[in-house]
Amino acid sequence: MSVESQQPAEAPAGEGRGELGARARAIGIVLWSSFLAACAGTMFFFAFIAPADIAPAAGADWENQLGVYSLGFFGLWCLAAVASTIALYLQRGLEHK
Repeated sequence: MSVESQQPAEAPAGEGRGELGARARAIGIVLWSSFLAACAGTMFFFAFIAPADIAPAAGADWENQLGVYSLGFFGLWCLAAVASTIALYLQRGLEHK
């Protein structure tokens, strides 16, 4: 019995189950880094500012504080995703020069 027959055949490039394409990897990098930035930003922001303090200034009567925290988190996540996407775009532009 030879060693060659015991090893599985290699899958063609790009068809491996555990392999991600460049675009999928870039999307994962942007989403994960922006998620972590939004977590840190939300903790920092709401450590100093309570939703009850924001409501009178905004002219709204917010009863559900969890909704305010959620909106703050998703707003910061979107902002961080835009920043991460721009950074990725600029970094790729420098690679092509």
